[in-house]
Amino acid sequence: MKQEIFSLAILLLALCGCSSDDGLSSVKKSVVGSWQLVERIDGFYPSTQSMPVETNSIIEFRSDGTVVTIENGEQTSELHYWLKPTNRDDGSYYLYYDPNDDYTQSTGGITLKVEGDKLTIHTYGCFASIIYVYRRLKVRS
Repeated sequence: MKQEIFSLAILLLALCGCSSDDGLSSVKKSVVGSWQLVERIDGFYPSTQSMPVETNSIIEFRSDGTVVTIENGEQTSELHYWLKPTNRDDGSYYLYYDPNDDYTQSTGGITLKVEGDKLTIHTYGCFASIIYVYRRLKVRS
């Protein structure tokens, strides 16, 4: 009888006690995929300017926590990435390439925001900023 109660307790703990959802799983799932650069906005406070973009610029966020950059069909980089919530109420996340970085108290950093098939990555520091706008590439079946 004690064995059955112990087994039931372990089963309930396994089913209910631990959650792998740290609040980031939905945004991480939404960012996974291939994205093509469609717009770049350069800024030096207070003005901004839309810049021409190379349409063969693609980034691919993978579910294993890596992000790959592809330029003109050639992979140019592969990095690990981490996402952490910003202190803003706009659905954006800090995008880190080193888990020990902390942009929350910094004048520079990188934020990421997914809105459907639109991905915005904003790099900023002091007075300058660059906003990269990507569109999700459709998977061909």
